[in-house]
Order: sequence, then structure tokens, then C-alpha cells
Amino acid sequence: MTKPAPRALLMRRDVLTGIGTGLAGGALTLWAGLSLLPKTDVHIPRPSAPVAEPAAPPPPPPLLNWPSLDTLAGSMIERHVTPGLSLSVMKAGVMLYSAGFGNAQLAPKQTVDTRTGFRIASISKQFTAAAILLLMEDGKLRLDDPLARFLPDFPRADLMTLREMLSHTSGLDDYLSGRHAEMLTTAQTHDYTQQGLIEAIKSADPLFRCPPGMKWVYSNTGFALLGIVIERLSGLPLAQFCRQRLFGPAGMTRTAIDQLNIGDPDICEGHRANRSLRDGFGQVWPVSASFAGGSGGLRSTSADLCRWHSALMTGKILKTTSLAEMLTPVRLKDGAFAMDRENTRSPGYGLGMRLGFIGGQPFFTHSGRINGFTGQLLSLPFEQLTVAMLYNCDGANDGGFYPTHAVLREEAVRLGLKA
Repeated sequence: MTKPAPRALLMRRDVLTGIGTGLAGGALTLWAGLSLLPKTDVHIPRPSAPVAEPAAPPPPPPLLNWPSLDTLAGSMIERHVTPGLSLSVMKAGVMLYSAGFGNAQLAPKQTVDTRTGFRIASISKQFTAAAILLLMEDGKLRLDDPLARFLPDFPRADLMTLREMLSHTSGLDDYLSGRHAEMLTTAQTHDYTQQGLIEAIKSADPLFRCPPGMKWVYSNTGFALLGIVIERLSGLPLAQFCRQRLFGPAGMTRTAIDQLNIGDPDICEGHRANRSLRDGFGQVWPVSASFAGGSGGLRSTSADLCRWHSALMTGKILKTTSLAEMLTPVRLKDGAFAMDRENTRSPGYGLGMRLGFIGGQPFFTHSGRINGFTGQLLSLPFEQLTVAMLYNCDGANDGGFYPTHAVLREEAVRLGLKA
């Protein structure tokens, strides 16, 4: 197919510098000194005379036929790896492939299509990070502000910064950990106020794992608190702020933060493998979106998630300096990179975004997993390529889920690079 012309703000190779610092044994790499940015922000001059209405944009080109993706995805359904899945691939702002497979619910059966919503779990974190960066652009906060400026009554709030919370270096533990099973069960059927969520977080034990800035510790707690900071500074519910400042500008029409969505026709049911049942899966309820909040409360479609990364890469959401903050690997207080050493594929972390390499090319990504749902959103900025994959199962009780997910992802990337 003919490649579309790049937009004014698309990232170029000549502005990427200092990438690829090797770490111990060469096993891990990070984006060091990242500058995935255009050289200037776009300036749109104010017209001096009335301008005629622009012509309607041309219809998008037809989706490509990729039988190998159809076969791999269909095989996951036939082998009961997942009840359903949604997969989309976008390049330079053009949707190349978007399809749904399998069932959104099993009884009665309801098929997955491109409009089916999935809980995206921790993929939500990059939206929370972008919201914080927008508030920074509005002059309402600085990344190195202590949490105490916004939540003065939270324990040790004077010791941790927003930047540390955004990068999992605040030392906070994880209130969504399976250690808190009773609290998580309650959260499946309750909506939470700001104060109710704060009190639930405070009740998690332990609340902290280490002092701020000392090590990388994955923490849903930090992002849930950041969601509350967004609400207090903006004066809007997190769902409304995201709809106005993130989803709308990105052209995302099937993305939201819902109240309790049991029986919601816009979102599919979550499942977990159970081979004793006829369909091979049992239905499970995720925690309510109001409980996951800024750490994992969104639902979306794979097509909308592709639109989101395209909007980030073309300057529709953040200024280039803010995008740099999101995509620059964070360092600890001792100067070392803050790394997830258990994730050799994308060990680096910026602000709400994982960073790594595929075949020597940098990519940014985030996966998500919550009771009943799994997903991944990944972009290779050199190629302006984005792949989004969503499943209505959480991969538990099935050792074959993640290997087959990886095969499908690799094929989607391969085809996207060739297009």
C-alpha cells in the first residue's frame, strides 16, 4: 500500500539521540537521553480573513487482508486460550487492520466486534500520566511537587513526589495486590468516592515497601492517588476530565471510565480458564472502575487505543516537552535507571509508560491485567506503528496464554512493519 505522508509533528530519526545504553551483561537496554520529539511545536497562524469551510476528509482506505493474523487469532479461540479478543494495527495514523474474534459473553453467546469494549487495566496508567502532564502544562502542578501539596493527610505525603509516583519509584506498595483478597472482592460490587478510595488504600498493609527514590516497585497505589490529585486540581471527576482532555482530542469514541458495569452492553464479560466447565472458562468480575481509578479504571477498544498512541505521537494531546517527560527513563536517587528487572523486554520506565527495544528499534508500551481481562498497547515510533491487543480473559490457569499472545503480537508487528 502507499504510505501516507507524515504529519507535521510525527517523530523523525534525526531527533532521536543517545538511545541504547547497555546494562550488565548486555541483557537489558534502556532508552538513555531519549529525545523522541519534533524540534518545535506546531504553530497555527490566526487567519486574517474568513476561511471557507474545509472539504470533508476522504474516507479511510480499506483495511488490509492479513490471513496469518486471522488464523492465529482464530486458533486462540478454537483452542480455548481466550473466549474473545480484539486486535488493531495502525501505521502513520491509518488503520491497517482491526478485527474482533470469539465471544464477548458465553451465555448467551455474543460475538466480539471492533466496537466491543474491554477493561484495559494498567494500560490506563499512561492516560493518568498524560492527565498529570496536562495539568503541569496548565500551570497547576510541577512533577517534583510533593504529594502533600495535594493530599496533605496521606501518610508520608511530604516525602514522595508526583514524578516518583508516576514512575513507580515512590516506595508505595500495591493496594491491588492479591494479598488484599477480601478488599478486592468487596470492590467488585461497590463504587467508591474519593475519600472511600483513600481510606481503602490506607487500610492496605503494608502501605510502603521502601523509601522514595530507592528502587523500582510497581504500585497501583501511586496511580490511584494520582487520579484523585487530577480530580482535586481540575474540579472534575476523572472520567469527565479524561473525556474532555484526552479521549475527545484523540478521536476515541468507545473509551470511558464507567460506574459499575455489570451487564453493560458496551463492555464484554471477563473470564478465567476453568477446564471443568463446558466452555472452558468461568466468568469473573473485575474490581469496579472507581476502585481501580487512575491505576486501571478504563475500558476501551483496540481501535481506540491505536488512535490514542497516534494522537500522542502527533502532538494532539501533549506538548513535545511533556511527551519527553513521559518517554524518558527515570533514574533513582543513586543515579541508576529505575528498572523492572523481571521484564527483560521492556525494563525501562518513564511516566506511566514502559520502554524497550524490538530488533534494535525502540518501542513504548504498557500491558494490563485485571480479573477477567488482559491487554497490551505497543508503538514503534520510528515506524509510526501501533499494535493494540485486548482479551476478555486474564491468562490465569493457562500456561499457554502468554506464549500464544506473544506469537500473535510478533506477527502483527511483522506485518505492520512491512505495510
